[in-house]
Amino acid sequence: MIKVKIIKLYLTNFWSILFSLFLISIIHPQAPDERGYIVKIGDPCPDFKLEFADGSYTTVKELQGKVIMLQFTASWCSVCRNEMPHIEKEVWGVYKDLELVVIGIDRDEPVQTVRQFAKETQISYPLALDPGANIFGLFANKESGVTRNIIINPKGEIVFLTRLFDPEEFKKMIQVIHSELEKLVTKEQIHLEQEKLSLEDQLTELDNSIQEKDNDKELQNTIHEQRKNVSEKIRDIKKEEEKLRQREEKLREIKSS
Repeated sequence: MIKVKIIKLYLTNFWSILFSLFLISIIHPQAPDERGYIVKIGDPCPDFKLEFADGSYTTVKELQGKVIMLQFTASWCSVCRNEMPHIEKEVWGVYKDLELVVIGIDRDEPVQTVRQFAKETQISYPLALDPGANIFGLFANKESGVTRNIIINPKGEIVFLTRLFDPEEFKKMIQVIHSELEKLVTKEQIHLEQEKLSLEDQLTELDNSIQEKDNDKELQNTIHEQRKNVSEKIRDIKKEEEKLRQREEKLREIKSS
């Protein structure tokens, strides 16, 4: 009886402490680091809605599975204006067809200003709106400077953070993006190979069934139809494998250039 009471007391204290820690995390969020960030590498990226100047929108969750670059910017920011042509040419222009998503997030400016800003900087990657800097505030203290980039891997984890426009840090960021895109190709290749092997096993089983049901023409026709469907899936996978091979080759060329 005493042992039961001790266990109950222990569990009560445990959940009380856990709840207190939860309240502390809400009331006192992570203190900004020396660069103003309240997130760090390895943290999961929060999900939020991104609305663009043309009225379209997406969410981080919908983009998951790709490598994502979020660029925080503003029309009044001279450092941002200096950095954006480099993003256009050295990041977006190089990797846009290789499963990289680049989205600029304009800090708390009206849509007309954002449209004009995109024209002036001559960027082709999209700019999203951030009224009240609420998206910015998910990653950094709202009182801190705007110029920063956040790289998110296909699993939704933050893998790189930049501040201001430091050419050496920018170069390192590109290396991280390239590495994540290489990892993504490898992961997709493994997935397709496993799926293809499974389908090929199904083909073998169907071929054996055809021989076993030699006297049942109706059943044979059904199996032939199933075999046709499986064969088509294998052909589709081989097409996807070829696309991956081309992506892999393109990444290899970029790395060696």
